[in-house]
Amino acid sequence: MGTTVYRKHHARCNETDQVQHFGMRLTMIAARPPLPGRSMQNRFAFLVFVFVQGCFAPDLAFGEENPEIRKLVICGGGSLPDSVFDRFRELAEGVHPVKEPQLIVIPTASQRKIDLNATQELWSARGFSDVRVLHTTDPDVASTDEFVQPLKTASAVWFDGGSQQRIAEAYLETRVESELQRLLMRGGVIGGTSAGAAIQSRVMIIGGKTEPKISTGLGLLPEAIIDQHFLKRNRIARSIAALRQHPDLIGLGIDEGTALVVEGGATEVIGKSYVLRLEWADKTLKLDAFGNGATVPLEVSPRQSP
Repeated sequence: MGTTVYRKHHARCNETDQVQHFGMRLTMIAARPPLPGRSMQNRFAFLVFVFVQGCFAPDLAFGEENPEIRKLVICGGGSLPDSVFDRFRELAEGVHPVKEPQLIVIPTASQRKIDLNATQELWSARGFSDVRVLHTTDPDVASTDEFVQPLKTASAVWFDGGSQQRIAEAYLETRVESELQRLLMRGGVIGGTSAGAAIQSRVMIIGGKTEPKISTGLGLLPEAIIDQHFLKRNRIARSIAALRQHPDLIGLGIDEGTALVVEGGATEVIGKSYVLRLEWADKTLKLDAFGNGATVPLEVSPRQSP
């Protein structure tokens, strides 16, 4: 396929802003809730890796939470229309100068046996000729050079459905998490459905019917708590309860057969159902529904706690 050359992002902040952003990022990582089965040694090792990354790759490390460059496709599960995958394929183009976008599929959320041929055939039908599967349940493996190498040249990543906690336990605070941020920095796209949508929150719902069980996700859309299968499985109550605990965030309930596409600061709903947006404003719950083609505002309104 030839030599891969990353398309460099030229928006640079000044040195003071870089140091402030870097310090904020280290503080945010250190303040995360501890992950089950993960030692402080794991946390320390990841902080050291982020520090080194910030020192030697400032173009990537200091802009990785910049919302102006992120491209996300967040799907609510169920049967998705072709238009969702067409848009995902479109967003994967032009990331680096090769003929076809390179897709990494991460099936870790599921406990089903991985069928490499079936996965490649499925995504080939969706327009991707270069498809690779990346999977482990061991966070130590997820921080090795060999494991993360395919992510360094990828233009798109897709998270399959299943359990979002399985994704978090395998990849949070590993080099996979860092490479995902670097992929966004160079113009790539990250998508996922069901669990692959929920993992894109930082405050992540992992279960519960009316009272949510909360964990920590990848934080690709940190201003929102994302829930999926939203209307089909009647998950409004648990999202409201989650927002009571985190009134500084908005809630995004994405129904089956529907996706929210985020490109920089712009959004678009694609699909046959709705994306519901929830937020507390002046101690009142505000709920709006957005259908196909609509724009969903991501800005958080000034508010008082409920």
